Amino acid sequence: MAIARIIVSFLVVLLACCFSTEAALTSREGQKIQKKATKLATKSQKKATQLRKAKKSDDDDDDDEDEDDEDEVDPQKAQLRKKLLENAKKQAEVKSTMKHLSDEQRSSQEIDAYAKQVANETQSVAMGNMLGKMWKDMRMFEVPEYSEHLEDKLAALKREERSTEDALASAEKEKEKKAGELKTDEPENYGNEDCRCVGIDNLEGETIATIAEGKKESYPADLGARCEAWDLDNHPKCPGASWCKQQWCYVDPCKCKLGVAPKAATYIPGAKYQGKPVHFSYATCDAKDSYTAEEDKKTFKQIEKTCAVEVNHDKWGDEACPCVGVGPQPGTTKVLIKDKKVEYPADTGAMCNAWDEDNHPDCQGDSPADWCSAAWCYVDPCNCKLPSPPKTSGYLPDSSYQGKPVYYSYAACGAEDAYTSGAKEACVNQKTEGACQKLDKCAWDGKTCLGKELVSICAADAKKSSAFGLKGVTALLLPVVGLLF
Repeated sequence: MAIARIIVSFLVVLLACCFSTEAALTSREGQKIQKKATKLATKSQKKATQLRKAKKSDDDDDDDEDEDDEDEVDPQKAQLRKKLLENAKKQAEVKSTMKHLSDEQRSSQEIDAYAKQVANETQSVAMGNMLGKMWKDMRMFEVPEYSEHLEDKLAALKREERSTEDALASAEKEKEKKAGELKTDEPENYGNEDCRCVGIDNLEGETIATIAEGKKESYPADLGARCEAWDLDNHPKCPGASWCKQQWCYVDPCKCKLGVAPKAATYIPGAKYQGKPVHFSYATCDAKDSYTAEEDKKTFKQIEKTCAVEVNHDKWGDEACPCVGVGPQPGTTKVLIKDKKVEYPADTGAMCNAWDEDNHPDCQGDSPADWCSAAWCYVDPCNCKLPSPPKTSGYLPDSSYQGKPVYYSYAACGAEDAYTSGAKEACVNQKTEGACQKLDKCAWDGKTCLGKELVSICAADAKKSSAFGLKGVTALLLPVVGLLF
């Protein structure tokens, strides 16, 4: 009977411990979780409504309130906002649990208290000590695995958050478009003319950045493609650190001619741009670099060595038409195929690769299309001097490179373009000027239908460059002519 009473007491104590632990965690962390959830939800809503910032003056406050009321009635947006709030609460709960698990001293104190409680209830110090040791051993083996599970869960929640934010932003934009109220925001900043930002801008999706000490965080898929305070809403030290609000972007170290040298990027280990390690610059965005430690700052001599390395043009594109984009990098983005969004790697088009082979719906099954195994990459239409002109990208109709629409090229990768011939909406497939003019993205050059950037912007840049070249030659020849005559 004595043994039975001990066993019963032991079970009662275990249950009591479980409930007391839950109650303790709830009381200590409940308010903190709610605050974090509210903060995360507010941040998400702010990011999702950036398209409408600074639209009206203070005199339009009443109109803004009416518009907000209308937004709340919209069931789609209301559902998305609810989803963001639920996501934020889940993230806060996971972070709180992770923080609790990482505090080994606190956990040991709690276990010791529970063991002491068992010893008092059962009047057996030996049993209390035995259980305390057993719980600590269990914690030592189980916590690392559980922590990894929580990290995976948090990463999944962040992916869901970003996807929901994108959907909410799209809904906001679509509503304004229908109402005829969509206004063009200030143009994006792609850096100083002597040190332009690189990468594909306005991508939907995420990449995984490696922060200090191997910690990974989710960032937008177009990370570094324009001047922006990328860390403000994504880095765990923000908004507290001095550099959080400073704008920066990725740059080509070999084409950055500012007084301040760019620094080697570390967020995406191994990432390159046109075959050279990708660098970043605050200076090109007129910002101060308080992020980089002095010992990590590069000198111009080091950059010269970096730029002297020979590039594999089979991988990074023909020298006359190099690929643009940053890769390799983890994560995913979404491209538009037959009016549906399809998930592709985050670094799609950054280098020559058969990107469609494992991703395009028409490349699955036993009879894939001929073009599935052909390599291609994204290119700058104004920096592609091959006989076969680049084509406008239907995959990324809203994306850009340094403010210009994204183009792709098979020729840059030494491959035949069997894909474009089957794309009815491709500019090069419009055989008459009339058919060409029906597509906003196209322009007629007098003989052929091409992407309008090739006919207008790139042609104008070429003439401007030629004019400057002629002026330069004239300036050199005038003194010689003067000496002769």
